Amino acid sequence: MQGPPDHLATILLVEDDPAEVRLLQEAFNVISVRTQFYVVSGGQAALAFLRHQRPYPHALWPALILLSLNLSDMTGQQLLAELKREPVVKTIPALVFTNSQSPQDIRESYQLGANGYILKPFNFTHLVEVVQAIAVYWIR
Repeated sequence: MQGPPDHLATILLVEDDPAEVRLLQEAFNVISVRTQFYVVSGGQAALAFLRHQRPYPHALWPALILLSLNLSDMTGQQLLAELKREPVVKTIPALVFTNSQSPQDIRESYQLGANGYILKPFNFTHLVEVVQAIAVYWIR
């Protein structure tokens, strides 16, 4: 069941690979969940967005943060640690969305406060299924 037609889910996507960004946006379009994506390519930009610093002084508060572990300026775990230190920001669900199946990465992400750890699917059909599950559990 979808939310009311005027409901728009705001998602902060922290991902530096434009192809991954495009695929995620397409997958959300397929499942017909109205979303407003804000895409930042690094951890420092994500922190600036959430702190309403330049160049994001009027950024909308996200309902969900999807973040990659492999960022250009810091690791996803470093970003998680920063996010979860800030009282207001730590209440936003943060999902790690990565290719890493490393038990150490999984354990560390959860220890730092990740609300979920999701492996990036290898094909678009599976990506749509994953995005559907994210929408049902975290957005709707």
